[in-house]
Amino acid sequence: MNRRRIKLSVARILAACLAVSGTVAARAELDLRSATVNHLDNGLTVILLVDRNFPVVSVQSLYRVGARDETTGQTGLAHFLEHMAFRASASFPGTGVVSEIYALGGEWHGYTWIDQTTYFATAPKEHLDTLLRIEAERMSRLTIDAADMEAERGAVLAEMHGYENDPSTVLFDALLFTSFLGHPYRNNTIGWQSDIENLRHEDVVAFYKRHYVPANAVIAVTGDFDAGDVSGRIAELFGKIEQRPATPLPHTIEPLQTGVRRVQLSGPAESKHFKIAYRAPSASSADFAAFLVLQDWLGGGSGVSFLQNDWGTPVRHDALLGGAADDLATWFPPSAQDYVFVISGSAAADADQAAVEAEIERRIAIARETLPVAGTLDASVERILDELVFDVETTEDAAHQLAFFDGLDALDVLLALPETVRTVTPEDIQRVARRYLKPELRTIGWWSPGEAPGDAPSDPVAAKVTAEWPPGSTISTGKVRPDLVPVPQPVIARLRNGIPVIMTASDLSSSAWLRVIVPNSNSDSPVRGHASLDSRFRPDDMAAVLQHAVRTLAAFEEGPDSGPSTDPESRLEQAFADIMGRQPLTQKYSPSLIVIAGDVSADQMLDALDESFGALPSANPTSSLRQEAPATKAPEDIDIRMGKPLAQAQLGYLFPVPGPRDPGSNACRLLLYILSHHYEGRLGKAAITDRGLVYYIDSRYRSDGQTAWVTLASGVDPQKLDELQQLFRSEIARLGTEPPTAAEIAEARNHLVGRAVSAAQSNEELTAAQAREWIWYGRLQTPGELRAQLDQVSDDEVRALASAFAKGTMITVTR
Repeated sequence: MNRRRIKLSVARILAACLAVSGTVAARAELDLRSATVNHLDNGLTVILLVDRNFPVVSVQSLYRVGARDETTGQTGLAHFLEHMAFRASASFPGTGVVSEIYALGGEWHGYTWIDQTTYFATAPKEHLDTLLRIEAERMSRLTIDAADMEAERGAVLAEMHGYENDPSTVLFDALLFTSFLGHPYRNNTIGWQSDIENLRHEDVVAFYKRHYVPANAVIAVTGDFDAGDVSGRIAELFGKIEQRPATPLPHTIEPLQTGVRRVQLSGPAESKHFKIAYRAPSASSADFAAFLVLQDWLGGGSGVSFLQNDWGTPVRHDALLGGAADDLATWFPPSAQDYVFVISGSAAADADQAAVEAEIERRIAIARETLPVAGTLDASVERILDELVFDVETTEDAAHQLAFFDGLDALDVLLALPETVRTVTPEDIQRVARRYLKPELRTIGWWSPGEAPGDAPSDPVAAKVTAEWPPGSTISTGKVRPDLVPVPQPVIARLRNGIPVIMTASDLSSSAWLRVIVPNSNSDSPVRGHASLDSRFRPDDMAAVLQHAVRTLAAFEEGPDSGPSTDPESRLEQAFADIMGRQPLTQKYSPSLIVIAGDVSADQMLDALDESFGALPSANPTSSLRQEAPATKAPEDIDIRMGKPLAQAQLGYLFPVPGPRDPGSNACRLLLYILSHHYEGRLGKAAITDRGLVYYIDSRYRSDGQTAWVTLASGVDPQKLDELQQLFRSEIARLGTEPPTAAEIAEARNHLVGRAVSAAQSNEELTAAQAREWIWYGRLQTPGELRAQLDQVSDDEVRALASAFAKGTMITVTR
């Protein structure tokens, strides 16, 4: 092997990249402690954090109101208002508060939880003023139209029913309702169905006026902007909004629990599920840091980002709870007042519930009765410190954490948490275990296989966080040419065996992400027909991570087909995969691509990768691709019967389209945006905004680099399935009868280019996007190149594809 040749190649490529992009300014790690916090006279909290690693901005607006602030008969009101707040305002009519963000190439989200309702958006930096104007309108000038209530009610109920096919979600709501006797933390966020069905327009308006006030809100802005300009603009937009009192914390103190509480549910399932809840300290409690370390000792943690926790962290095999039951996970979310620590898992249908509970209690007793040894404590502290780094990898992460913890009145706790965790002692851990994890303080819930009470619960429960997946002077930020954006430049090289390697040095976060891409017929992430063996790590752990990656690759194989899934959404995905075609693994253990991004040195990384992977056989980049001619016709419609009651059915639609390297692929992606993108597009507006038939429509262009398909998918209440099918067909047909306008096509172009700038910031996102581009196109392309390609697509080429969209297969998954 000629290491000098490899290094020389890297140096030349890096030099070429710098020559194209110009001088790249020095960058620094995204540090929350550099944020400034100020308050306007009306009480609004303003947090600013400047970071110039990427030419993007993120805005987070948080209101200190959630399920805890609802009363009997009006549960779900905070979440219902959140839905309405994604519709219209005085200056952004229709669904302008979200469609405007899509049009400029941004992305928006939001959620409602027990303590807060939050809205956030990320976009190219030149559009910051639009994001700020939208949030100012949301705070004081929402248009809550009574005529929109029924459609939004339908969308909320569809979202709720989507959770009910999951026994774990239903069990969680029952568990919390049993755990809390008096405190409103017992409320499930989405509400009870009967309450949602009876919410009145005046209820929503009153709730909005009472809680969406400056003193009850936090605005966090992170990214590439001038702090002085933005501070002045926020004062101009928000400063004249009327000052009103903030929402106080609930004054109810939860009665002391004096014995075990239980809930037993049954319904369709193949195994038993259980959850055990204990009371746990709030984010502002002096016990918070020690409890984080206790959680890691017991099972493992995933930081303190509510966005990334994902309803539980799998228990490590070497943790105190490791092996105590199947599918074990722990969950400890930050909260304003004492909330819960939950241990969840599963067991065989005939398992002895008492034996499972006893084994978990035996492990918990060890934490109460013994002190962790020094090495165990040190390892837990280091894992927590790593997770705190992983919590903040993008400007959106930073804005979320700043606003979230300020909303809990615990921002100082977050900023000091690394130092506080380091001071936790073994005695602290034992103390909090003895205080919070007493056996008599448990609330235990079980879900057992059994008959369903009916086609669907008459008053279902669902507590999952609800995610909405959303004139005057302006800030002078300057236009950004998409081909000259100052993002980290990737370095492309090859190992001695020819395996291509893409490396991107980014110190936005002191972490890195490694992807080893392997041909695999059963995977669709991040690219169809390929599996990604992923590792997230801190720079000092690079050697250990590479060793682990090599071992994982050696053991990797495509498992046998597990048969039809019992989950309707997964079953629809299986049907998509069957139609698109599966290819067998052609070269076992052979990567076709390696991608890494983060706080790493390209030269050092390349040497380490070559040492680890350079002797392996290289998979042909096209080895996973279909060698026969691409399909030209979709099969007949398919009706899949699950053989059990479903709270929500599934509707899918797919059809073959030109592959990414074929003429017509960009026209296809433009037309897909016009038809459907997230909650919008012609189909999204018709199904969600106008009729409330569904909560969300998933629309994707999928390709293995050669063949390509478009898929549309949505959950839908069974009684609305026929109407949704008809709407799918009519809106797809309307692409031909009412061809896209020049304005629609121009918006689609702007969105795709804008997302090329703003979508990928985290190391995980960067590596996924780069792997997808490499496999699709055999190279990486800049946003400027994408703009040039899209500009070459004529409006007539987009309109001509309408007939292809109409030749698809409809798939239904029903009872």
